Amino acid sequence: MPALVLIYSAIDSVSWIASDNENQTVRERFQTWVNEWMLQKYPLPCTAIELYAARCGILHTLTPDSDLTIKKGVRRIAYAWGKAQQKELDESIKQTNYPGIVAVHVNDIVSSFKNGFTDFIQALETDEVKRELFIKKAGEHFANVDISVISDFLASSHKEGG
Repeated sequence: MPALVLIYSAIDSVSWIASDNENQTVRERFQTWVNEWMLQKYPLPCTAIELYAARCGILHTLTPDSDLTIKKGVRRIAYAWGKAQQKELDESIKQTNYPGIVAVHVNDIVSSFKNGFTDFIQALETDEVKRELFIKKAGEHFANVDISVISDFLASSHKEGG
């Protein structure tokens, strides 16, 4: 489960960084990035909307359920991991005759993301506009403030206030 939380958070983060459309919803930019950088070249047995629905379930409730799976009929993702085989999980799903689930190996999601992210970073080398956007937005994630700056600020504010 922790790997899924991290991978879905990473996709969220990079899709936000990559988006130059401030009006795009989280869902839209997630799907856009997944389709362009993951699924187009490194396909998975699921769709971008299924990954997004899975992301919502994992990040919000630690379950496979989300509004998209419950209310919109988007297939749930069943995960194989470790030595488990996606094909065997897929076959067992088919034998239960339940079409609302798609089997995906966690390692395949990780590989698709890793390869797509690598391609995305390489594309920044030749696209100055996207590179500048990337640098600007990546800088908004966290600010590095030296502890001495904080100490000086606190010392200064205590002198002024007291």
